[in-house]
Amino acid sequence: MPSIARSPYNQGLSRFAPWKKAALFAALLAYLGMLVHLARTTGITVDEPAHIISSILYWEGNDNLKPRDMPPLIKLTAGWRAGDAGFRIVEETHEAWRQRHEWLLAQDMIARTPRRLLQPALAQSRLPLLVFPLGTALLLWWWSRTLFGPVVALVSALLFLLEPTALGHAPLFKNDHAATFTYLLFWYCAWRYWQRPAWHTAMAMAFALALACTAKLSMLVLLPITAGILVVRRCRAGFLVGPVVWLLLAAACQGELRWLYGVPFPAHIYDGAVSLFGNTQGKVISVYLLGKVRPQGHWAYFLVAAAVKAPEVLLLLLLSGVGILLARAARGKVSVADLLWIVPGPMYFTMASMTPLQFGFRLVMPSLPFAILISGVALQVLVRSKYRLLAFAAPAAMAVAVAAHYPHYLSHFNVLAGGPRNALRYLSDSNVGWGQDLRFLKRYVQENKVPRLYVSYFGFDSIWSYFREDEVAWIQPPYGPLPETQYKPGPGLYAISTNLLTGQFFAAEYRDYYKAFLERKPIAYAGNSIYIYRFP
Repeated sequence: MPSIARSPYNQGLSRFAPWKKAALFAALLAYLGMLVHLARTTGITVDEPAHIISSILYWEGNDNLKPRDMPPLIKLTAGWRAGDAGFRIVEETHEAWRQRHEWLLAQDMIARTPRRLLQPALAQSRLPLLVFPLGTALLLWWWSRTLFGPVVALVSALLFLLEPTALGHAPLFKNDHAATFTYLLFWYCAWRYWQRPAWHTAMAMAFALALACTAKLSMLVLLPITAGILVVRRCRAGFLVGPVVWLLLAAACQGELRWLYGVPFPAHIYDGAVSLFGNTQGKVISVYLLGKVRPQGHWAYFLVAAAVKAPEVLLLLLLSGVGILLARAARGKVSVADLLWIVPGPMYFTMASMTPLQFGFRLVMPSLPFAILISGVALQVLVRSKYRLLAFAAPAAMAVAVAAHYPHYLSHFNVLAGGPRNALRYLSDSNVGWGQDLRFLKRYVQENKVPRLYVSYFGFDSIWSYFREDEVAWIQPPYGPLPETQYKPGPGLYAISTNLLTGQFFAAEYRDYYKAFLERKPIAYAGNSIYIYRFP
């Protein structure tokens, strides 16, 4: 077989100087330390308890709770640790199992696990999943080194490590980083196969495809893409890709199959796809964007999210890289192989923008490594100029932002957007708060000696793990019918979660339930996701 073809963006594995190796190792070590710290200190976020209980049951061979919309990769990776972490799960004979829904059992699990055990158990469960953001950083460095050389590779890895939204979600028991790593891995393997069709590159692509499909259901779109690549770049080993992928998916689904028209499908993947499709059909899925609740999402949601949440220097590099690529493409200096690292990011971003499932910038995280690869085009031009050292200005600026926003990376908004305290002008949902800030509310109450607080909280954590009943008066959010369509606050101090203030999770008649609070400026903030008000 011929060697890997040289495109204008294939520099080969040139020498990596010792100082660059030391810098990369130090950055990865610091990143790992930060993630371990965040895993131990970040509060419980929405979805995590449900993913944890399904992961525990997966390792027990009993993962059959509704809605089965989470593919098995994070369960396989971390369920073994979650099962020994100390969570309290009742026996199947208990009434909590009657509806066999993972969210209800997860809520019961959080209530039963003592507070002194809950955060350590959560941290232990999260730690195995750190392999995915670390893997993304290393693979991005490796691919960038091949495309652009060692200096750009080092800067590219730093850009990923310092991106605040990715950093905030990295220590959580979620599949966003698993999807990001496996999506990048698939396209890297497809790029290698395109340039050198052979049995080993075909098998690598098959493995990466199976891994991606077990990470996130949206990755099923890679199945027809793989078929297209195999048809165009014919190789005898390509005929083995389908059977290998099926066997790997069936193994990940513990051999459980669903038969449809005589065809066996791996059960977890099939059930998850059916559940996800059902959730998008015939239902109003509202999102909050630019001060309005928008049923069924909006095509510009993720564009706005990128503009206000991504670091400005990264956006500048990305736009510069796009401009350079367009100019070079017009001169015929972009090869077909280059499209395998140029197209995947915009493709995923566009597909996400066409669905109503728009609950946060994190949902397009698989596009991030490809945005950095495109930024590498601009970095390469800079590195080859006399202003070479300016290439490190971008990660330096992002490092300053990371230090300034510690530890509130989930709610990061860039300076141009006005920072996180200006968030509700643009977005809500997991862009601002995902239930993680109760400990900061507790700190505020202690530091200000607040005798009694009215609280309306969005999240999966237990407020009674932080407060006594005489310290808090609970305000029931309007998830169901209530006597009034707008809450009328009396004198006192109030703490309201941002996702409740914006109202996208409520029926239309209750969207303005917290209008009295939105019309006032908060007097303080717990983290960035719980706003504190004083009336009158």
